[in-house]
Amino acid sequence: MAFTSKSRIVLLGASCAALLLILAANHLKATPAVSGNDTRAADLKAIEKLHQQDVAATLSGDSQALADLFTDDAVLLEPGSPAVIGKAAILGENQKQKAAHPASKVTKYQPDIKDTQLLEGWAFEWAYFDGSYQETDKSPVQSFRGKSLRIVRREPDGSWKFARVMWNVAEDKGPGPLNCSFTARKKT
Repeated sequence: MAFTSKSRIVLLGASCAALLLILAANHLKATPAVSGNDTRAADLKAIEKLHQQDVAATLSGDSQALADLFTDDAVLLEPGSPAVIGKAAILGENQKQKAAHPASKVTKYQPDIKDTQLLEGWAFEWAYFDGSYQETDKSPVQSFRGKSLRIVRREPDGSWKFARVMWNVAEDKGPGPLNCSFTARKKT
């Protein structure tokens, strides 16, 4: 039987596909499903710990604790601000805002994680969150609703940190205009 160059290409492609299927089947057979489920459960538990640390650090207003939740090469994208690149820059921006608004405090930060997808040491999640803050003890509480998209990375020690965070003010669902005088990086 003589093969044309077209049939050789088709045969080569089919052989490669078969080889990939065999390798994938062997990998799945060698890796018990329980191990994957255990890893997934441990990863989700560690990510939940990051979420709890995020809430605690945000409510405390601790600039260092907030920055410590990010990877060294993190990128933070906030409304009305340029990208903040790197953990050191995020810490610097946090400290600058704290110095510019020393009496300001977050009174509520309640994330509602809608979906988390895990993929080989990375997690992708989106959420809504409710927040409130006061500029001073005597000023009225300002409330807003936000939405976020976050990429989280497993660190070598098994902990998870934010690698990319992007958030914005969410649409208003109630009557009247949305009160969104809040911007994380108010220009002073």
